[in-house]
Amino acid sequence: MSVVQALLLGAVQGLTEFLPVSSTAHLYIAQALLKIENDAVVLSFDVVLHLGTAAALVLAMGGEIFRILRELPLFFAGRPARDPAARAVILPLVAGTVPGVLAGLFLLKRIESLRTLGLIGLSMLVACAFFLFSERHGRRMLRERDLSKLTLADGLWIGLAQAAAGLMAGFSRSGFTIATGRLRGIARGEAARFSFLLALPIILGAGAKALLDLRRTPAPAISGSILAAGFLAAALVGFAAVRFLLRYLRTHSLRPFAVYLGGLGLVLVTLTITRHLPFLGRP
Repeated sequence: MSVVQALLLGAVQGLTEFLPVSSTAHLYIAQALLKIENDAVVLSFDVVLHLGTAAALVLAMGGEIFRILRELPLFFAGRPARDPAARAVILPLVAGTVPGVLAGLFLLKRIESLRTLGLIGLSMLVACAFFLFSERHGRRMLRERDLSKLTLADGLWIGLAQAAAGLMAGFSRSGFTIATGRLRGIARGEAARFSFLLALPIILGAGAKALLDLRRTPAPAISGSILAAGFLAAALVGFAAVRFLLRYLRTHSLRPFAVYLGGLGLVLVTLTITRHLPFLGRP
């Protein structure tokens, strides 16, 4: 892997991890185009990419993360909330994290072996339909809730959406969680904020899992410059993507991302059919 490839993959990870277009799918496609195999070199690089996107989230959402962490000791001690808005998201975040952790531990390896460009394309078409449905439903709501009104059930449903998107490359974690929040009656911008807060433990967990996998795999040497390039690209582009999407979704919908996923999904499904490629990989 060259420094240029590292910069490209880092930028793809940082951009697509947070924009609702599926980072897993775009990295899969980018690695296929760059002819990079999923070996120990890529595995070690994957750890760096996850650290970069985690750093982007901490930088972009640092104020809210700090408020939640400051509220945690009071919550566990059973004392009155100093910051009711921060207190309100603690239990929903815990409930939302559990499905993603369980899916990652028990299902991810099996699903990863089945991934193909065709299956990614089908998943993108499903995501397109789901985004459009959630936006249509959202238009009918007379009142939308903010995060101070978040419930345990909201957190669980959004967490289930995140778990499903983590398994099916093409669904998009941020897109599925934001769309599910819309279906639960949460304002679009507020749903995006919760989506990013919920993503942090999952991203850190995915990085930790990749690190454990790397320890069990003989690791070819990879230069510090390549690792640094991937980390910086993922962190800087990811930070810009988070800030952009939080502003964008205050006044805009998920429809442009739905159209993009629908178009790319059709291309991938068409290529799979015309080239007689399998829709499922080998388990």
